[in-house]
Amino acid sequence: MPQTKLKLRFNDAVDDAFIWHHNQNGVYSTKSGYNWLLSFQEDHPVILSWSWIWRQKLPEKYKFFIWLACQNSIPTLSLLHHRNIAPSATCTRCSDFDETVFHCIRDCRFSKHIWQHLGFSDSSFFSADSVRNWILDELNGSRAILFAAGLWWVWRYCNSMCLNTETIHHSRLMSQIHTAAEDINRSYYQPSPVASTVRNVRWNNSNFDCAILNVDGSCIGTPTRAGFGGLIRNSAGFYLIGFSGFLPSSTDILQAELTAILHGLSIARDMGITELACYSDSLLSINLITGNSSKFHLHVVLIKRLKTSCLR
Repeated sequence: MPQTKLKLRFNDAVDDAFIWHHNQNGVYSTKSGYNWLLSFQEDHPVILSWSWIWRQKLPEKYKFFIWLACQNSIPTLSLLHHRNIAPSATCTRCSDFDETVFHCIRDCRFSKHIWQHLGFSDSSFFSADSVRNWILDELNGSRAILFAAGLWWVWRYCNSMCLNTETIHHSRLMSQIHTAAEDINRSYYQPSPVASTVRNVRWNNSNFDCAILNVDGSCIGTPTRAGFGGLIRNSAGFYLIGFSGFLPSSTDILQAELTAILHGLSIARDMGITELACYSDSLLSINLITGNSSKFHLHVVLIKRLKTSCLR
C-alpha cells in the first residue's frame, strides 16, 4: 500500500502557545475552568454543581449561607469542637444533642418551634437526612420564599441566643420572617412596570457613504456544522453579491462569524471595492479584530488574517 505524505504549513507570524479551548475569547477564567470540570460530572458523579444556589432569587447573604450549610461549613459547635476551637459539641440552647447543621437550623426544639409556627409541620420536613437535598427540595416547593426567610432568621435567632445570650420575642421573630419574605417577593418576583415601546428596525444605508458588507454566522448540532453567509450592497442599498458556506464538524459560532467577515472582505477586495463598512451582530468578533486580542486565542491565525485584510 503506497504511503501518503502529509505536508504541514505553519504560520511563522504566530508564536507557539498553549491554547484554552473552553472560552470564546481564548483567555482562561475560573468560570470556564469550573465548567470544564463539571463536564466530567457524568463520569465522576462526586463533582456537584452548586449553580442551583446562585440562581435563586434571593439576597446574596441568603445564598452564601445556604452554600455554607450545604458544605457543612457554618460555625456550629460540632464543627468548632472537631477543630479544637470549642470545648464541647453539645448544643448550648437545649443541652440535649450535639449542635450539627441540622440540629442548629431545624431539629433543636427552639428551631423546631419556629418552623412549626411558620406552617412547616409535616413529618417529611423533619425527616430529610441530607442538608443539601432538604434545602433544595424546600426551595423548589410552593413556600420557597417563606422557607428561605425562615432559614435565615432561625440562624440569626440561634446566634442571638448563643453569642449574645439574649432571645428575640416570638411575635417579633415571626414579624421579621414574614417581613423578609415580603421584601424578597417584592424585590425579586414582582415585575417592575415597563412602558411598552414600538421600534421599527430596517437596514440603513445612510450611515456610511460606501459599500456595506452584512455578515452573520450560525450553528446547529445535528448534523454538527457551523454556517456563515453575507451580502454586499452599494452605497444606495442595492444588492451587489451574496455568499454562504459552512464549516464541517464544527459548532463554533465565533469561528463562523469571523469566517463570514474574512470571506466578505476577500470578495470585496476581488471586486475592487476600496472602502467598505461591515455590519455584524457579533460584538466579540468586532472587538477581537479592532482590539488587542490575546496571542493565545484559539483563532489567533484567523484574527491575524482579518487584521491584515482590514489594513489593506
